[in-house]
Amino acid sequence: MANEELFTNRAENYRKARPGYAEGVTELLLGEIIKPGSRIADIGSGTGLFAKPLIEHGFDVYCVEPNAKMREQAVREFAGNPHFISIAAAAEATTLGEHSMDIVAAASALHWFEMEKFQTECKRILKLDGIFFAVLNCRDYSDPFTVRQHTLCQRLCPGFTSLCHGLEKTIPRLDILLGKTYQSQRFDFPLAYTKEKFIQRSLSSSYAPKPGSPEEQEYIEGLCQLMDEFFPNDAEITISNHSAAFWGGLV
Repeated sequence: MANEELFTNRAENYRKARPGYAEGVTELLLGEIIKPGSRIADIGSGTGLFAKPLIEHGFDVYCVEPNAKMREQAVREFAGNPHFISIAAAAEATTLGEHSMDIVAAASALHWFEMEKFQTECKRILKLDGIFFAVLNCRDYSDPFTVRQHTLCQRLCPGFTSLCHGLEKTIPRLDILLGKTYQSQRFDFPLAYTKEKFIQRSLSSSYAPKPGSPEEQEYIEGLCQLMDEFFPNDAEITISNHSAAFWGGLV
């Protein structure tokens, strides 16, 4: 299956249960990286989680997303907002103008791109003094709940490698785009869910069992048992996590 189709059957769960990013990420962008009037390209923008606070602060965000179902969720979220510009295109061929963007961002998405083509596209659309920015959420493997969920995913989720697979695949790609001189910062961002929303969030992952399959039902049951074991009397659960941000100029 092509990368752009991976989330077709998961877009609704993605919208309902995916977290955004730590407030410190937006504060970093507004305080140190984004200048007044900057134009921002959010590549692989999904349902608009990263774009939302920037749009709310009045920045024009060009949300480039190849998956129709994910775009539909974003269009509903930002209906009528002139700062939201939806673009049906791939990361490697955005259709954006040459040297037209002050910031090119990838939020929980860089690990999906074809890097050689994406690097060429970044150099084409980013201004010469522009900044590339990446952010993603990272689970904490010192947390026993996370370790047990990892074991459950290993058993039932095809293609699963790690609950931090995005970070593990992103770091070498940053080296390609930004060399070794990029800056980074991490922000504590515990994830709080109702038990129902945690299941929805887990089913939104690319590696989750196929919707409607016996494995999906077994995965749901396993997640319920895990939550009942670790949070037996709680309506909500809180899981250790942080948001990791990386930025710099292209090499």
